[in-house]
Amino acid sequence: MGNIARTDPLVVALRRLALACALALPALASAADPGGTFQPTHVSPTPDRSAGLQAFAQIERVLLHARCLNCHVPDGPLQGDAKRVHFPPVQRGVDGKGVPPLQCATCHATQNSPLAHAPPGLESDGQPGWHMPPAKMKMSWLGLSGPALCKVFRDPKTNGGRSLAMLEEHMVTDHLVAWGWQPGPGRELPPLAKPAFDEQVRVWIRNGAPCDTREPLRTSVGSTRAAADEAFLRNLRDIAGSGALANMTHVSPRSQP
Repeated sequence: MGNIARTDPLVVALRRLALACALALPALASAADPGGTFQPTHVSPTPDRSAGLQAFAQIERVLLHARCLNCHVPDGPLQGDAKRVHFPPVQRGVDGKGVPPLQCATCHATQNSPLAHAPPGLESDGQPGWHMPPAKMKMSWLGLSGPALCKVFRDPKTNGGRSLAMLEEHMVTDHLVAWGWQPGPGRELPPLAKPAFDEQVRVWIRNGAPCDTREPLRTSVGSTRAAADEAFLRNLRDIAGSGALANMTHVSPRSQP
């Protein structure tokens, strides 16, 4: 066992990765919040649990509507206002974009079809953006309601790793969420207008994001996605500049007993 030489291929690779990420910090932070205008709602010093619960009851009406629920299911998506089993029988796939040859982009292009009930579309960076949540974080709430749905929606372990601030940002600014109110001809809109839905999300968070009448209210909304990315990249930059990688020790497989 000894000190790693600075020319060790593993150290070189790790240093290059750390430096590349550090240099990319401004671009990645900007990409996480393109307009740089999102400001998270903070928890009130005097939260009103009742108001928070009433707000989530309104949020729930949207979450359980077909425009949301059809993709927030265990495996294959549903379709239509009646939440029918999807035809053809598409499956989620690892990345949420389907399993070849029935990938989402096979039918879902970058914009809605002008024909009623035809496959809707969504653009992401010039490419078809239609997808389900990925397999590692399915974010399914099929069959849930009330506190059970609220907790799945709120918990980072089941909502895609989102803090309350990230959850609000996703609900308020994500173009895939916004599509629910612009779904193309022949599809029913959610029961709340988009601005009203956004406001209910803010009211829920402002009042401690309650899910039931007894549990402690939240006191912090956590970091936004841009802030979390910036902190992560700054840490990599500090590691790259500190020489810590060069001071790691390495045990050669050949030297082990």
